[in-house]
Amino acid sequence: MNRSAESPRAPAPRPVVSRESVARLPRWPLWLLCAAYLLPGFVGRDPWTGDGQTFGVAWQIAQGHSTWLHPALWERAVDGGWLAYWLGAIGVRCFGAWFGAPAASRLPFMLVLGLCLAQIWHAAYFLALRDEAQPVRPAFGEPVPRVAYARAMADGALLSLLACLGLLVRGHETTPALVQLAGVGSLLLGLSLVPVRALAASLALCGGVLALGLSGAPWLGLFAALLCALLLFVPGPGLRRFASLPALLVGIAVCGLVLWHVHGATAARWPNTRSLRHLLGVLAWFLWPAWPLACLAVWRWRASLGAWHVLAPLALGLLCLLSALLSSSGSAPLLLVLPPAAVLGSLALPVMRRGSLAALDWFALMFFSLLALVVWVLWVALLTGEPAQPAANIARLAPGYHAHLRMLPLLLALLASLAWAAVVAWRVGRHRHPLWKGMVLSAGGVTLVWVLVGTLWLPVLDYASSYRPLGRDIAYVLHRQQAGPAPRVQTLGLNPAQQALLGYWSGARFLPGVGPAARRAPYVLTVSRSRVLPEPPPGTLLWSGNRPGERDELLRLWRREPER
Repeated sequence: MNRSAESPRAPAPRPVVSRESVARLPRWPLWLLCAAYLLPGFVGRDPWTGDGQTFGVAWQIAQGHSTWLHPALWERAVDGGWLAYWLGAIGVRCFGAWFGAPAASRLPFMLVLGLCLAQIWHAAYFLALRDEAQPVRPAFGEPVPRVAYARAMADGALLSLLACLGLLVRGHETTPALVQLAGVGSLLLGLSLVPVRALAASLALCGGVLALGLSGAPWLGLFAALLCALLLFVPGPGLRRFASLPALLVGIAVCGLVLWHVHGATAARWPNTRSLRHLLGVLAWFLWPAWPLACLAVWRWRASLGAWHVLAPLALGLLCLLSALLSSSGSAPLLLVLPPAAVLGSLALPVMRRGSLAALDWFALMFFSLLALVVWVLWVALLTGEPAQPAANIARLAPGYHAHLRMLPLLLALLASLAWAAVVAWRVGRHRHPLWKGMVLSAGGVTLVWVLVGTLWLPVLDYASSYRPLGRDIAYVLHRQQAGPAPRVQTLGLNPAQQALLGYWSGARFLPGVGPAARRAPYVLTVSRSRVLPEPPPGTLLWSGNRPGERDELLRLWRREPER
């Protein structure tokens, strides 16, 4: 008889940690780090191309030019993203008179990103509270407090998310992708609450599915709901897990209605070898440093893959990764892989070897210190003209920009640099054992560079990316040609973001396309990708211009000659 077949299954290995490893991360530095990460990118700039469409649709809804249930831009319906447009419109309606429409439309998205950070922290916290996720109880000495260990793991997950390079720009754009990120975070939080809090888990799961379905990802919302429903039948979380089934059924029904409304259209496609290689290359830096930590965690916890604290984030992360591979939207869908990867990455912190941790720290220290130094040097060159070569490169990229010394941004940049020096001094000190210590330099370095760019470099970036000057020029030319109500302008070749931003800043009424109403417009606005004049419409050229540094994006405004 095979004796091994009769022996009980060996328990899955669990980490061994000390009481010093679960030392509490003070709340005020963590809150300050999150605020420093959150505010730059949302404050002090005009809408750019990346979030121009969302702002334009939200502005038109708030002004009554588009309906809430059928969002449109210049009377042309837009696909998906309803929830993002509603949030922007609510911000414009509530705070537009105080802060202006561009800044007011971004306020709800700041709250969405903050909500996502809170979701990841609490998801990692409740998953780490489970018995199978707890460390080994020492034979001698005091046991590690359960809550302290879960809090340390949650801090590590939050720092891992803040350290991810892909969240920097994508997470600060007012796009439906940010709402989808919060939806995935809500699903992850709901799965973590399933074994302990049935009502809260149901609300979180339903909210996550609805957020995905109403923000342009109904197929992902549908499959995420089905995946969560399947996970509820996995043995382990307890009978109360089935209380979340009605909430998931509601989410499935809403996603089905959304798919029926858009006639089930989908842009899914299987990637070829070239696109797959490109996507994997983008993934390597987009999810850094969460992806190597997540892979290490899956390997070290391979005997516990069926445990709820590993299975839930792993299954959701694989679904989001598959969705990104099948998407035709570039690197944006990779944003949804970040929450599960950050939670999985936190599981690697208590089992990570000291040498690997030191290598990660040294990489973060050298890379972000050098990057911060480059930002400072380029800012000095922009302000003083020395060093000459960087100053010449900047002048070529942003011609006509004149830098001015602004004391408040300079003070904030200096404080961020001093805080980085203090973090480095703390990290290289001895007797520092917390589990989250390996993510401090990575998260702090990313935040440092983001604050420096958002303070020192934001004026020149806004100068090169804003459509405000072009819109004002168009408004001036149109006002000279015609006084009275908003003039009608036919647009040819402009993408939705250009239509939204130029229409807002110019105050003109745009008529995209070549329909009968557009052909009767007295003015025509065209865009070309080269300096070569295209076949012009019948009329007189009134104005031409382009953004600084964008020589291939030439806008032309024509006055149409009346038909004889």
